[in-house]
Amino acid sequence: MMPPGYKVACQTKTNTDTMLEMIPDGESLDRWTEMSTVQVMRNVNGYTLSGFYAGMREAWANMFPCGATEIVERGHERLQPTLYWSHACPLNENTGQPEYTWFKALIRGGNVVVVHEAFKFEPSADAVEFWLTFLRELRVPYPQPFLTPSRI
Repeated sequence: MMPPGYKVACQTKTNTDTMLEMIPDGESLDRWTEMSTVQVMRNVNGYTLSGFYAGMREAWANMFPCGATEIVERGHERLQPTLYWSHACPLNENTGQPEYTWFKALIRGGNVVVVHEAFKFEPSADAVEFWLTFLRELRVPYPQPFLTPSRI
């Protein structure tokens, strides 16, 4: 399901990766304030959620040294372990803006599926709760996660 009030901004697909980026209506890919992204990395057998999270945490620490990354919760979707975490950067040195992102990740059938909502401002507590609920309720299609706006 596409987030309410959003449109598809960009969709890419390779042999190993598919990504769909969505932004609010009225915004552009080069000037967005909020962005929802769904990414499927195929055939990455051997990954665990904790290993994937550790790699993401390290990558984000390198990109955003002022930031903090923390696990929000662990859950299950269709019996698959699911991990939710956040990354907060009060000032992204590359853009001069803050960047706050909430993630949902799961591994199914050798595919890593990551959905995240990013903000270029500090969102309100109500907005954070809305997006965490959205991520919790979002279900990855089974058995293959095809990315089209009608399927997410």
